[in-house]
Amino acid sequence: MKTVIAPSPLSPAPTANSRPSAGQASVRVKSTNGPAFARTERIAMSSSQTPHFGRFLRVVVIERLDRKGQVKAHVVLCSTDTTMPAQEIRALYNARFQLEFVFRDAKQFAGLTTCQLRSTTGLENHWNAACFALSLGRAEYLLERSARTGRPAGLVAFSYEDMKRRAFNRLFASRILANLGLSQRFVELEEHPSRPVGLGVKAA
Repeated sequence: MKTVIAPSPLSPAPTANSRPSAGQASVRVKSTNGPAFARTERIAMSSSQTPHFGRFLRVVVIERLDRKGQVKAHVVLCSTDTTMPAQEIRALYNARFQLEFVFRDAKQFAGLTTCQLRSTTGLENHWNAACFALSLGRAEYLLERSARTGRPAGLVAFSYEDMKRRAFNRLFASRILANLGLSQRFVELEEHPSRPVGLGVKAA
């Protein structure tokens, strides 16, 4: 899946006469290009004092090039860690879209927005518990599937909704089997080719 690294839409390429406006810092950047990106983009970075924020920032400028090697667009990324490499800053911005899935699942399936407490401590505890449950469930599922299939965890399809569905199916099936005196055969149910424990799941 291709992700967008820009914190905002790509800006037009600056002209030779472009100058910083009031409150902006003039930044000198040094090239950090590698051979892998030489044909499609240029990357430069610098640590600079910014009057607007009143602190030093690591500034990374990524210029997108057309087929003729001309700058067609650019994006500026910033970090308060002035020692962080440009590629690491870029990777963190790339991960922002994945964070949206965390908040979506926490809201829809982990009860992030269902708390009725009014105290700050109570709200923070509830939010932390919801995000912790989501992270723990994701880690458990990815580690289990990765060990079973031999695939890297990053390539395993994950859905928190499906994880809750499987957990409910296991609970429901275990209670039925317990009432029938067949609890010892639950393992057979999980390994059955028809995958009854996976009934209703969406992810492959």
